[in-house]
Amino acid sequence: MLDNGTVSPLLKKLESAGYVERLRSSGDDRVVVITLTKAGKKLQEKAKDVPMQVACNIDLSPDKAKALYTLLYELLDAQNKKSEE
Repeated sequence: MLDNGTVSPLLKKLESAGYVERLRSSGDDRVVVITLTKAGKKLQEKAKDVPMQVACNIDLSPDKAKALYTLLYELLDAQNKKSEE
């Protein structure tokens, strides 16, 4: 849910760090295909447990965590609808 002005610099940094490759689509030059490199896949594997580790370090009941998740996505949806108007 990030705009191009945010995503492009992030992708450039990830590419220069060797974590992703960006290639133009052969069918449409406007489309950029992003793939993980071997280093990117290693980093993805290393990071897969981070969300659970964060959740375990927050004193929030499962019900409250689910409610927070729901509210956050409702907020994002409302923001997207407002941006489209």
